Amino acid sequence: MPALTLKDVQIAANQSNKSAAKYHFGSRERLLYAVVDSRMVRVQSRRQEMLDALDRSGQDPTLTQVMEVLVRPLAAETVYRAGSRCARFLVQAVFDPALDDVVQKHLQVDSYVTTVEMLTSLCPAPPDIARWRIENVGMLLVTALAAREGYERTVEECDVIVADLVSMCVGALEAPVPSVESSEASGRK
Repeated sequence: MPALTLKDVQIAANQSNKSAAKYHFGSRERLLYAVVDSRMVRVQSRRQEMLDALDRSGQDPTLTQVMEVLVRPLAAETVYRAGSRCARFLVQAVFDPALDDVVQKHLQVDSYVTTVEMLTSLCPAPPDIARWRIENVGMLLVTALAAREGYERTVEECDVIVADLVSMCVGALEAPVPSVESSEASGRK
């Protein structure tokens, strides 16, 4: 995908004022921050609401319940929104060093950090492997949402996609931890 320029934004917005985007945002990077923030603030707010509801229940949350806290708020801003390109942008940002700080800022917010800590404690794998798996689940989540967003679907169709994604992510955390010996043995055959 070619780099986005402020001129591209001006043309897409059908704006005759050539300096409007620069005036409002200052730079291309600040425009990108504003776009990501507009979605991620809603994701973080919804995630915090879900965490608060789990806390108010007075019950120990299950791995599936906490995974829903990770998945559903981002799904609401992607697959449930026809024409969304948010997850595709996030995938690109994960692999683009120039955009990395856009994503990293949102990985430091309390609702995300708390969710990751809860997932780590609920994952049956050793802590180091649990953290690695959660990072992988995050990449899987954003990539899967990117592949599914942008289409018009019914709420019921989106519900099925998201429920299956939650199950897949839980399965990834619950997968057996392979032993080094079995990995080496299978590589020799």
